[in-house]
Amino acid sequence: MHRRRLLLFILPVVILGLVIAHGIGGQSENPVAQVWLPIDQSGIRMVPNIDQGPHHTAHAAILYERSTNTVLFGHNIHQRRAPASLTKIMTAIVAVENGVLNDIVTVSANAAATRGSSANLYSGQQIRLIDLLYGLLLNSGNDAAVAIAEHIAGSVEAFAEMMNERAREMGLQNTQFRNPHGLDEPGHYSTAFDLALLTDAAMNYPQIAEIIATKEYQWNETLYWRNTNRLLWQMQGAEGVKTGTTGQAGNCLIAAVSDDGMQLVSVVLGSSDRWADSERILNYGFSQFHRLTLVEKGEVVAEVPLPTGMGPLIAVARSPLAVVVPSDEPLDTEFRTVLDNVRPPVRRGEKVGHLEVTFKSGDSGFTLPLIAGHDIARRTPARVLWEWLSNLWA
Repeated sequence: MHRRRLLLFILPVVILGLVIAHGIGGQSENPVAQVWLPIDQSGIRMVPNIDQGPHHTAHAAILYERSTNTVLFGHNIHQRRAPASLTKIMTAIVAVENGVLNDIVTVSANAAATRGSSANLYSGQQIRLIDLLYGLLLNSGNDAAVAIAEHIAGSVEAFAEMMNERAREMGLQNTQFRNPHGLDEPGHYSTAFDLALLTDAAMNYPQIAEIIATKEYQWNETLYWRNTNRLLWQMQGAEGVKTGTTGQAGNCLIAAVSDDGMQLVSVVLGSSDRWADSERILNYGFSQFHRLTLVEKGEVVAEVPLPTGMGPLIAVARSPLAVVVPSDEPLDTEFRTVLDNVRPPVRRGEKVGHLEVTFKSGDSGFTLPLIAGHDIARRTPARVLWEWLSNLWA
């Protein structure tokens, strides 16, 4: 009887362990890359006079610093324009968030026959989703875009709805998609501003960041893809991102370069020379601005006694605070600490207030959350006695 009860207890545990082990093993062999990342536009800052910048030929352009969410330069940044193959950045995001990268995709005749730039896929071809993403982002394959859309959503139309839903979730107010590849179509548009934010979100995904920075990719003996973004060869610190060209859009380019502690993303739409324009805009950012850390993560901002607590409240910065400022202008800031009505007990990491940073120049400021640096117990007679005895014993 005891053995039977023990078996009834152990068997479910063993089965559960096998299920968990199988799930973990399956995930390592066929990993799901879904990581939902929203975009918080409330923290985006624009330097004064963003329209005063380098000469360029683009109909719309922007220069965005990722680590501080700062717009350093802009021209017609909210003008709706055809985005061409820059569309494929959203295609990649939706694929990574909803697909399994090691899944085998069967290329349909519809996908293989897609006009325009091609990854040279053929009908009936079987290829992993991760490899299709390389064909999508390096060779700008329209056939790869349709194959991905049909695999994830069943049709191009259904996938476009997923793209638009994601755009709404991100707060991209001037973006709408009709297809996953970016061929000109009525109602298919975006802006330099939206595309900069979209690129920032995409680069937070390790899979996408790795692909867009790849210069060449050999899938098999016959399929070889070379990145269409020549800035990967021309600029030190280049990290991607994507080219795009159609009749309506003209020549477009999103480029990302990191150097001197800054992570710059430039977008040029409808450019007569997208390479020279992008280099000029990026070099303008590196030469005219620099990144300055105002508060380090974990830095003590305030220390306040708590009458009902067993020790003072030590408020520390939850995250670092950095700004990008013009290199030729002094930074004049004011700091103001605002603490909540904190009552013990307090747990380490609990939000206890915020730090307000303002610029005397009139530029938009920042609000930095503050957290408790350590636990604080409530002061009670018994705890006071225990502390006294502990100190006496020590």
